[in-house]
Amino acid sequence: MKKCLVFIILLLSIAILASDLQREGLKGAVERVMIYRTSFEDVGGQWQAKGEEIRRVKVFSPLGEYVIVGLYMDGKEYSRTEYTYDEHGTLKERRYFKNNYSTYETRTVFTYDSRGHLIEEIVFEYWPSILGGDRMLEKTVISYDSRGYVSSRERLNNLGLVLGSVRYVNDDRGRLIRESIIDKNGLPGSTILYKYEGDDLQSMHVLDSANRIIEEVTFDSENRLYDRSLFSYVAGKAVSISRRVSDDYIVINETVELVNGERTNRRVQISFTLEPIIISFDNVESLKLKIDRTEGGTIRGIEVLDSGETLATAKYQFESGGRVLLREYSIGDTFLRIDYKYDMNGNWIEERYFRLEAFGYRPVSSTLRKIDYLK
Repeated sequence: MKKCLVFIILLLSIAILASDLQREGLKGAVERVMIYRTSFEDVGGQWQAKGEEIRRVKVFSPLGEYVIVGLYMDGKEYSRTEYTYDEHGTLKERRYFKNNYSTYETRTVFTYDSRGHLIEEIVFEYWPSILGGDRMLEKTVISYDSRGYVSSRERLNNLGLVLGSVRYVNDDRGRLIRESIIDKNGLPGSTILYKYEGDDLQSMHVLDSANRIIEEVTFDSENRLYDRSLFSYVAGKAVSISRRVSDDYIVINETVELVNGERTNRRVQISFTLEPIIISFDNVESLKLKIDRTEGGTIRGIEVLDSGETLATAKYQFESGGRVLLREYSIGDTFLRIDYKYDMNGNWIEERYFRLEAFGYRPVSSTLRKIDYLK
């Protein structure tokens, strides 16, 4: 199901008419972003950074689209994706490299019709020319309705056999409202329903082939707050519900077992993504969220409750322009905070993470973004 969710989010990102730069939330004519991570150590009573370790490199075109996206592990390049565009800025090819090799592993070629609609994505595996050159792995064929909205995506293998397909339904405003997954035999699989509040995606419901709900996700436009529940079935009966709430830093997981329809054996785990912190609770009632918003609707606080007891909190502070300045978290008796520094263009360039100890907050790690702008 995790792969399914990633696939769904990827499709949604394709549907959004925004550049990669805009989806990254970057402002100004950004040319390159290099992301580093550092940790701190106590040296003679002073906390000092241990050195910077590169994590990511992203290079953008003048139109704000990806040119290179590189991921690093232990200071070495783990993977790299390179994008090629024509003179009009249309994506023509994408190449994927692994472990800093000069030869790509796969390349994807994009084909468009006379209206500029993407109609084919063909994935090739690298083979040397002496062995006949690259070999096709699979092809995706994209179709459109009379209004110009994507109506289907069909995956084919190198022999032309169907691997699976997805059917889409858009409303009159062009918003995706239904997505149906069809397997290679033409049989219906899961169905995904999207609901909106204005132009913002509010929730997503996934149904299996028997029309049972297997996943529910609600989105909040502020602070990237996601609330996701998974439903498991055995012999047609629901046997568990797993709920996950996250703002990308704090992650709350609740698991509830069902016995003859009765909810038993509730368990909550709360973790923090910047450090391996996991705290477990046995809970009696369903997990509740108390969300504090400003008059404009911006979330400035979250309280996680069970039977009236507070298990965790998150608080956010913003400047007048809406940029987040400080995040504060409590998980049981553990207290954490994150603060930010911004450049003149309004992009954050440092994210510092602290943990409260006996003598105050100590720095744990810092994420640095070195941003180059087009001149």
